[in-house]
Amino acid sequence: MKLLNLFTISFCLLSVLLSCQAPVEGVKLLPCQAFEEALNASPDAQLVDVRTPEEYAGGTIAAAINMDYHADDFKTSLDQLDKEKPIFVFCAKGGRSGAASKICKELGFKTIYDLDGGYTAWAQYKAN
Repeated sequence: MKLLNLFTISFCLLSVLLSCQAPVEGVKLLPCQAFEEALNASPDAQLVDVRTPEEYAGGTIAAAINMDYHADDFKTSLDQLDKEKPIFVFCAKGGRSGAASKICKELGFKTIYDLDGGYTAWAQYKAN
């Protein structure tokens, strides 16, 4: 019984640790208010919602374009954006946008912002 409990606790801890995204050098991970301020201060911003079309249809940040992180053409679509203009990315909670930010960095985007906590945090922030 104790071995089963130890295994369960270890598995849960490992799952939590693996689900966290390591920060990407050159990517600014911002909480909601700072993300909104940076977005408002960037008239040429490219705001990208990397969630699925179904998630996007359920609500998004105004003016966001949808590029599904899981789509086969995600990287190609992202590569079509202007790398000189700031890019703001978000997903539901931060995992996919963290991975998308890394891809943005690899593609040569100069200024990358990632919404800490994703749309879930944004919705709560806007509700307050």
